[in-house]
Amino acid sequence: MASQRQLRSKIHSVRNIKQITKAMQMVAATKMRKSQQVALAARPYAKLALGLLSRILRENQIQQMGPLVNPNESGKDALVVVTSDKGLAGSFNGAVLRAAWNKKEELEAKGRSIEIVAVGRKAKDFFGARGYVPAESFLHFSDIVSIHDIIPLADWIIQAFKQGKYGHVYFSSTLFLSALVQKPKITQVLPLEASLLSEIVAGIVPKTGKYADLSEKEDAFVEHLFEPSRFEIAERLCEDLTRVQIAHILFESNASEHSARMIAMKNATENAQQLQETLVLQLNKARQAGITQEVAEISTAKEALQSEV
Repeated sequence: MASQRQLRSKIHSVRNIKQITKAMQMVAATKMRKSQQVALAARPYAKLALGLLSRILRENQIQQMGPLVNPNESGKDALVVVTSDKGLAGSFNGAVLRAAWNKKEELEAKGRSIEIVAVGRKAKDFFGARGYVPAESFLHFSDIVSIHDIIPLADWIIQAFKQGKYGHVYFSSTLFLSALVQKPKITQVLPLEASLLSEIVAGIVPKTGKYADLSEKEDAFVEHLFEPSRFEIAERLCEDLTRVQIAHILFESNASEHSARMIAMKNATENAQQLQETLVLQLNKARQAGITQEVAEISTAKEALQSEV
């Protein structure tokens, strides 16, 4: 059994750790609320924007809608892996990286060549350690991701695809379901496909809670009037709505990150509290054992003196 001095030292260390994790939990909770507000507030706009893009793709000739719709002949695909720059977020990064690695192996088994685009330092370090140097890295996003953080990433992806560098662009990210539940997901962003966009739109609307009533509204068929012509504005429209899709993915991932970090720090605080209580109990037992031993030694010495007399 550890000595009382060692137990007191451990209790002091655990108490300090608990104070740190408690403070980190409160900071993460504040960031979580802000990032959730951004992600949830963007959902109605993302639903309408991507729904519009999906209808336009269904109603018009695909081959005339611009380079973002037509698949490239390139045998190379881009896998954009969205993680965080920082750790201490529980299984958030691990789940995304596992999903990305599985997708990479699946595509390579089909004969595709994969290039990694890292969003966040964890993705860059993970693939770099395994010999996959990212084609591009986007690091040091704001704590609460804004559209200014997303524009460089979106523009780079759109330009790379338009230049024929990639045949497909996939995102490995996290879908925010609730503060307790975040789900890793692989999303094909380019080339644009009406069926895939319809799935994304359906996934945007939550089953319960805020904005759940959006699912009750049916999108009626609307014939759009294009001026000066549909073909002149199609490319610009597809680019802008693709940026909306990428922004939606990043907002969801950001909310998931802070939620996962808050839960991880909450669990760490509770574990530290349990460990502290266990150590205090051990200290009390050690102190009681010491007192009992001293009493026994005094009694033995007293009896020895009395027997000598």
